[in-house]
Amino acid sequence: MTVTEIRFKKRNEKSDDQLLLEELHRLHRDLDHAYNCFELLSDGDLVEATIYEIEALKARYRHLLCLAKQRNIQSETRDIYGC
Repeated sequence: MTVTEIRFKKRNEKSDDQLLLEELHRLHRDLDHAYNCFELLSDGDLVEATIYEIEALKARYRHLLCLAKQRNIQSETRDIYGC
């Protein structure tokens, strides 16, 4: 069994709500990482690229957060709504 087949099998075993929560948590980690990188950069081009990356991550996070709220999804491990 290939890695892709294993991932596909695991994904099929999870509910849409679980996948949505996992994506929200991953985006939260990615945002933290992007903000940390932003603070360490000094090259103008890299700073600009990181700003675009942060804005794209925030837009995706807001979209998925809205979906989670509409579905009334609750996270047991972390408050995904930032409250």
